[in-house]
Amino acid sequence: MSIVARFVIVALCAVTLATLGAASTGCGGADDTDKAPRWETVVSSEVSGAKPVKLLLGTYPLGDRVRLAWDLSGPESPPVMFTLRVVEVTAGVGFGASVSPQDALFALHSDEVLVLGPIRPGDYRIYFSQRFPPAQGPGYDVKLTISTTQ
Repeated sequence: MSIVARFVIVALCAVTLATLGAASTGCGGADDTDKAPRWETVVSSEVSGAKPVKLLLGTYPLGDRVRLAWDLSGPESPPVMFTLRVVEVTAGVGFGASVSPQDALFALHSDEVLVLGPIRPGDYRIYFSQRFPPAQGPGYDVKLTISTTQ
């Protein structure tokens, strides 16, 4: 076999190996940045809609996101406002969001009512409130779950 023929065979083998190597890197699945976040339950609680309430659910280590899931029952469209707040223990920095039945994406059952983040991972106090004018109650009875990414 001539030197030119050997060179062509070696070159073809190199191209084939490079192509297989490039193709196999895409077959292993998505990297971590493409994965959906893995949620871990932090705390669950139940809240009566009999009167307005602001609860400190406790202090917990949180990842870079926090979400509120719930099941609501009670009157149809009471004039309530729900708020989820987290306050970092060491720096006092807080994050929060609110939702009411008048919001377009409001649902009585949701795994992701409110999501806070990205936040700096650390220890946070978690607050949940249901506010309404007492004369315009009751509000909803709430089964809630707070989760965080890990």
